[in-house]
Amino acid sequence: MEDKKVKLLEEKVKDYKQFGFILLSLSIFLFIGLVIPAEHTVITTPSIFIIGIFIALVLAVVFHRLAMNTQKQIYEENNQS
Repeated sequence: MEDKKVKLLEEKVKDYKQFGFILLSLSIFLFIGLVIPAEHTVITTPSIFIIGIFIALVLAVVFHRLAMNTQKQIYEENNQS
């Protein structure tokens, strides 16, 4: 039973880290798209773009925190055994 719990927690850590990395990559991609000027297109509302970037960054930090807390649970679970 304990092995299943540890394995489930390890899978959660992996997922949280992947979500965080994807959101970080997305925010970098959006920022580069905002900074690089384009001759044809004019973004009329860059504030929505900036808000999206900050939301992606905040969610990346949240998922990183979740991964670290879950990793801590795994460490405590292994030390109790």
